Amino acid sequence: MSIYDYGVIAFYLVFMLLLGPVYKSFSKTASDYFRGGGGMLWWVVGSSTFMTSFSAWSFTGGAAKAYETGTFFLLLFLCNFIGLFFTYFYTSARFRQMRIITAIEAVRKRYGNANEQVFTWLPMAFRVLAGGVGLYAIAVFMHGVFHIDMAWMIIILGVTATAMTLIGGSWAATSGDFVQMLVFISVTILMAVLSIRHPAVGGFSGMLEKLPKQHFDWTMFDRPGVIVFFAIALLINQVVQNNSMLDGAAKYVFVKDGRDAKRSVLISMAGFLFMAPIWLVPAMVAAILHPNLAAEFPELNNPSEAAYVVMAIDLLPQGLLGLMVCMIFAASMTSLNSMLNVVSGTFVRNFYIRVVDKKASEAKQILIGRVCILVYGFLWIIVGLLLKDLKHLKLFDLVMLVSASIGIPSAVPLFFGMFTRRTPSWSGWSTVVVGSVTAVILRVVLNEPFIVRLFSPQIPFGTQEITDLNIALTTGTLFVVCVGWYFLTGLFYKSSKSSYVAQVDEFFEEMNTPVNTAVEHGPDYDNDRRQHLVLGNLCLVYGVFILLLLAIPNPPGARIAILSCGLFVAGTGWIIRKAGTSQKLGCDQPGG
Repeated sequence: MSIYDYGVIAFYLVFMLLLGPVYKSFSKTASDYFRGGGGMLWWVVGSSTFMTSFSAWSFTGGAAKAYETGTFFLLLFLCNFIGLFFTYFYTSARFRQMRIITAIEAVRKRYGNANEQVFTWLPMAFRVLAGGVGLYAIAVFMHGVFHIDMAWMIIILGVTATAMTLIGGSWAATSGDFVQMLVFISVTILMAVLSIRHPAVGGFSGMLEKLPKQHFDWTMFDRPGVIVFFAIALLINQVVQNNSMLDGAAKYVFVKDGRDAKRSVLISMAGFLFMAPIWLVPAMVAAILHPNLAAEFPELNNPSEAAYVVMAIDLLPQGLLGLMVCMIFAASMTSLNSMLNVVSGTFVRNFYIRVVDKKASEAKQILIGRVCILVYGFLWIIVGLLLKDLKHLKLFDLVMLVSASIGIPSAVPLFFGMFTRRTPSWSGWSTVVVGSVTAVILRVVLNEPFIVRLFSPQIPFGTQEITDLNIALTTGTLFVVCVGWYFLTGLFYKSSKSSYVAQVDEFFEEMNTPVNTAVEHGPDYDNDRRQHLVLGNLCLVYGVFILLLLAIPNPPGARIAILSCGLFVAGTGWIIRKAGTSQKLGCDQPGG
């Protein structure tokens, strides 16, 4: 990277840090700080939801998968898209109508106080590891490709994500996601166009002719039965986990009502429908231009992970290469900011004011939330640095084990609990216990010899098939066991206390009752004008900065690329600001 690219990265980090002070005044209550007061613009929330579905893995491990298997990777996006259909029609409005600030509050309303504490603390240790691993993973990648010091990368990204969320709360995190989405769209489209137009590719038709056959013929690495089994398991996983109270409710409590929740889903659906195929192109074209990445990036454990960045190095001019690196940072930052916001909100709303200080003021709740974010950010940095020095410690295996152990087991009761009433209060936590035990057993049992004995194939399974079958069998078995146990507990529903039955009835009645913002939030709830103006200004600032990159000595074609990206971001900012100035002047502070 050139000095100009490092300058772009520096600007990005400063910009993200300044989002905290910009949005600090938006938070007057705990509701404001943890979920934007339930009054955020629906298209901003939808953009944030779409961006949090990406991570640095999308441009490293995900790009490696696309490099090796081509369009097969679209299965993940297709399953996400179908899952969003379910979200749009069945759950998004219900999530908002639960009238909660944190997702775990929905757990308490549905299953009671004991489950609230179980689901509050269950993910805590995993999220410490997940955040640290996230910082470590991107540091390893940046070191292997650009030789950037790992320790500094872990510290800088960790401090940036922590400081931004700590000061600005959910407002800074969510609005930052929108600005980053604009950069993501512009750079991704530009990368795809330049990849196809590369002289060695020869346009779209040339790309189709020169790509490896397995990019379109999936049966070259997976037999049809394995593909179908894998796709069904993946679809089940995406639908159930993304529509559980733990994950889904955390996304859609930010908007004003159920109608806005449904509209925000459309943004994510459009993103997966249009951007996923475009995102795929550079990683696939890398298989044509760089068939031997192992020789080019020997420091990477999996050289295929450099597929996306090596194309950026080939195609992007000075300045925009730095913007591409910022896009990788953004993919991580959105996930980290979202996790910090969820962790702090859960700790304050579901433990601190429930157990420690039940009369804590709004200001004190925000303070405790900030302390929680500070502690978590510090722990993430420590874990990331430990991983850097203890490379042989199998924490990645531990993360995968914990994730598998609590992912589907947690999602099943928090998904089906929205549609069925007749299960006892202990059905929630007991499903997690049964599922977690099953997951541990599966990690021991499901190895290659067992899978071969189970299916006894006439033609031996390939490495890819073993991997896909392992994922499918783990997901399918966990789902069947957890669903079976959950509904089996329904046999004991009649012995439930009348107070619990009444609580569940109240939960369903509230969840199915549309939000009346005029009645439930009062006259000071609407701050759309202020949101438009601040967000529009932020986009204008970032867009103008990109336009300033035109001063960098680049050939004419490169300057046209910079101009197109800058005009897209700045132009979007101008439109948003124009929409804000046309609205009537309302209250400057969010409510609810």
